[in-house]
Amino acid sequence: MPRLCRLGCAALVAASALIAGEARAQEVAAPVIIIVDVQQILRDSLVAKNIQSQMNDRTDRYTKEVSSQENELRHTQDELERQRTVLSTDAFNAKMRDFQQRYDALDHGVQATRQALQQAYNDAMTRVENTALQIISDIATERKANLVVTKAAVLFEAPGLDITQDVIKRLDDKLPSVPLAVAQEPSLATPGAPAPAAPPGKN
Repeated sequence: MPRLCRLGCAALVAASALIAGEARAQEVAAPVIIIVDVQQILRDSLVAKNIQSQMNDRTDRYTKEVSSQENELRHTQDELERQRTVLSTDAFNAKMRDFQQRYDALDHGVQATRQALQQAYNDAMTRVENTALQIISDIATERKANLVVTKAAVLFEAPGLDITQDVIKRLDDKLPSVPLAVAQEPSLATPGAPAPAAPPGKN
């Protein structure tokens, strides 16, 4: 084989190898992107709405309960003010201690209920989020996606990249509801309930 041919063939083989290598590198590096709006999923899915509805129901129930006990305490407070001049100091102080204990119990109940319900809500939504993330992972595998981008970070998107509605549909089918499991069922108040009236002399 003439030397020129040998050099030309070697160069062609080298160039072909280089092109093939670049093509493989581009194939590996080329992103396959899907976009998802996690906040929309945690707002619009059936299970998210179910959890929020349970929270609203419990909030209404406990708010009514604590409001009733607040009214009773206000009535007791008014009675104590009227009796201040007719009761002995010891008798009045004893009634004031009883009133203070009831006031503190209600106040502590409000705080305990707020914490218990918030924890139950957080636990339920964590389960929803974990299930949604698994569904997103499944869809990414199906589409051979190697990059999942949150909707909030996207300025422009081509049609077909947003999988949010698909995730919501699958989540609705897989997990339509989650019970709001409060570790210890509160007997008083709920988040957003008004604080009890301050007892006489307490700022």
